[in-house]
Amino acid sequence: MKRLLLACLAVTVLLVSSAWASGGAEAPETSGVSSSQLRANILILNSYHYGYPWSDEIVRGLREGFSPFPGIELQVEYMDFKRYELAHLAPLLVDLYARKFSDKKFDLIVVSDNNAFSFIRQYGELLFPGLPVIFCGVNDFDPALIEGRNITGIVENYDVGDTLELALNQHPGKKRLVVIGDRSNTGTAIMNQVKQAESQFANRLSFEYWTKYDLDEIMSRAAQADDDTFFYFIPFYTEINGRFYSAQQLLDLVYQSTVAPIYSSWEFLLGHGIVGGKLLSGEEHGRQTAALSMRIITGESAADIPVITKATTLYRFDYDVLVSQGIPVGLLPEGSTLINEPKAFYELDKQVFWTIMVSFMLLLVTTVFLYFNIIRRRAVELRMQDQLSFQEILMDTIPHLVCWKDRQLNYLGANRYFMEFFGVADPARKTTIGHIVSPLHREFIDWTNRLDRRVVLSEKPLTGLKRGVPNAAGEQRQLEIKKVPLRDKSGGVVGTLTTAEDVTRAANLEKQLLQSQKMEAIGTLAGGIAHDFNNILTSIINSTELALMDVDGQTPAGQDLERSLKAAQRGSGLVKQILTFSRPSKEGFAPIKIQGVVSEAVALLRASLPRNIQVETHVTEDLPLCVADPNQINQILMNLCTNAFQAMRETGGHLSVSLGEVGVWGDDAEIRNIEPGRYVKLTVADSGPGISPEVVDKIFDPFFTTKGKAEGTGLGLAVVLGIVRGHRGSIEVESSPGHTAFTALFPEALGDEVQPVTPILPEFIPGAGHLLFVEDDEDQYETIPRVLETLGYSVTPARNAAEALEIVAGDPDGFDLVITDFDMPGLNGLELARRLAYDLPGVPVVMITGRERAVDHASALDNVSRIVLKPYDRNTIAQAIREVLTNHESRD
Repeated sequence: MKRLLLACLAVTVLLVSSAWASGGAEAPETSGVSSSQLRANILILNSYHYGYPWSDEIVRGLREGFSPFPGIELQVEYMDFKRYELAHLAPLLVDLYARKFSDKKFDLIVVSDNNAFSFIRQYGELLFPGLPVIFCGVNDFDPALIEGRNITGIVENYDVGDTLELALNQHPGKKRLVVIGDRSNTGTAIMNQVKQAESQFANRLSFEYWTKYDLDEIMSRAAQADDDTFFYFIPFYTEINGRFYSAQQLLDLVYQSTVAPIYSSWEFLLGHGIVGGKLLSGEEHGRQTAALSMRIITGESAADIPVITKATTLYRFDYDVLVSQGIPVGLLPEGSTLINEPKAFYELDKQVFWTIMVSFMLLLVTTVFLYFNIIRRRAVELRMQDQLSFQEILMDTIPHLVCWKDRQLNYLGANRYFMEFFGVADPARKTTIGHIVSPLHREFIDWTNRLDRRVVLSEKPLTGLKRGVPNAAGEQRQLEIKKVPLRDKSGGVVGTLTTAEDVTRAANLEKQLLQSQKMEAIGTLAGGIAHDFNNILTSIINSTELALMDVDGQTPAGQDLERSLKAAQRGSGLVKQILTFSRPSKEGFAPIKIQGVVSEAVALLRASLPRNIQVETHVTEDLPLCVADPNQINQILMNLCTNAFQAMRETGGHLSVSLGEVGVWGDDAEIRNIEPGRYVKLTVADSGPGISPEVVDKIFDPFFTTKGKAEGTGLGLAVVLGIVRGHRGSIEVESSPGHTAFTALFPEALGDEVQPVTPILPEFIPGAGHLLFVEDDEDQYETIPRVLETLGYSVTPARNAAEALEIVAGDPDGFDLVITDFDMPGLNGLELARRLAYDLPGVPVVMITGRERAVDHASALDNVSRIVLKPYDRNTIAQAIREVLTNHESRD
């Protein structure tokens, strides 16, 4: 029944609202400016606090009056003068408003009631200079208060005499009027208006004012009032034992204390014990104030608008109080409205009427109840379906694995990403995930169940757990897992929620970064050591070659020198191998067909491998060119196939070498740290025992090996990694028991990289010319000039760059070629070459270095014609000199 009444009330409100909207008051005129274009900021200073009915009604009326103008912004400040004295609070408000509105611009100020009016008159020009002001709800108004000020407004001036005259007509025997109020600014102003009406009732009424009594005394005196007494109540606010009482609450208490009639002039007090009267409406007051405001906003001056001194009042009465006082409704003025008036019924036969009405109402209530119940149930079901659908869509869009279980660790559900990861295709089988996952995931399921049990028992979350798990396709993925307890309304744990993020990509990138940093550090160390070894080996090789020129090669001494030379050359190869994994040389790079190198290398392998190892090749012949060093590609194959042979030499097996083409794009390229594009793919796979997961991340580290001391140095795979990276490619390994595969990618040659290979120059021809040789190493300083002289050149040696520059300054036209070391104290070879470009213009320079990093720097200089890497022998330096001099002569 309650729901029915609420429904009926809602329909009534809608109908009334519709009628009001269609036939209500129109928006004030705005001088041709549309309501949507009008803009204004209005500050409302409310004398009282939020919740005080009279001022709240004024604010509601203001908002209603401005409602057709969305561009008008209202800011309401409650000054709370009902509870605090004006003199005490005003200075604080002045300071507050000065700070609060220092950067705020208002177009108009509206003040409600006497306290705010007094405040704005005293401080308005200080706080808001030049702004127009409209007041409302002001009692006992004196026009002199606003003389010369840009202020207008509406006086709370109601006709007390009309209400008192009405009371005397309804109560002919009353001769004494008691006015109940307080001594506040507003109360005093209202009291003055009442006193102005005393002369109108001379010899008919005696006036008495109760303004100094507390509530208990007022109630006691009201209870003892004589039959010739009636009351006039002025709204006021008071504090009793630390609790504030509103005007309605005070009126309720007075009404309960006396049988004498009570009148007033404010509509918001109706329903709290007053008979009624000619009442002033706060909302109507607010609407009138809004209309005045619109005139100012659209251009009129406040000072030019006359103050409205007569507020609109209406006769309104409380039916219940009329009955209790015995006042017939017929004595009320024409046009009066009532509250609490009972509804009239059309009566014929009461028994028949009520039987029909009750039956109809019961049927109607039952029907409406069933209808709304069905509608409500359907709405709830739809909301639940929408919520479940939204939650499922939300869960399925999360790019994490999400699942939830009960306390018994039974799966209650999972999102789409979780099911796809574990290969659960049927969404209806979510709850049986734990039973239908493949044996491949059983270990993971057992592990996660132990963690769920731990979360349930400890009631604490677990975070930061990492675990390698194969997905449904068999790919190994790295998951970062978080588990939290699920709780019911009472806080008890009813299950667990698990989220897992696939961090494989981040883990791979981190692994690559660590590997790169490790290789860079080891490469730097190896490069420094190799440089010193190169200097030593250069001296050994060239000194041995000089000695062999003076000794018969068939003598024991000559044979010893040959062995020393071969040992030094092997040492040179070892140094180059050490440097390969840090920064492989690009000296032999050229556009080549890798398939030819692979086919040749595999043919050699077949002949050297035992019969229990079967070699298979799958080489695509129609492959694009790659810019590569065939010797380094051959070294990759030799190292990988040697490792495969050593893994299968006891048990035998299959060795497969494949060569094809593949495109690498997007995330795949980023994970491999290579540029997106087309690549030639080289795969070497074997059927050996595989690589254990504990060491698979270390196999590319230099000097790491699982072989015996006599079988490996630990440089093989490190060299392979260095070569592949030197070719701007990538390499990765997949290993499981019975299968290991290394896959290397080499970028295809672009159009501008496909250039013809420079032909090899003919064998050395003895030359002639004057050479300047600069070297700080004492052994090479003594040895290399002698080697160069045996080649037919005259040589002037210098121990450093400064000495070389002095020699050049003394004979600037005497040299055909300068040979200088890169690493020297003081000026290095690079800086010396720059100086020689000015001191010896047109004279080529050959740079000698044992550091790969010097190649890029030296190649940028125009006068550096050739770079020779240490260690070098007589033939190498001879060929370099001859090439430079030949090219130089041809340009001349």
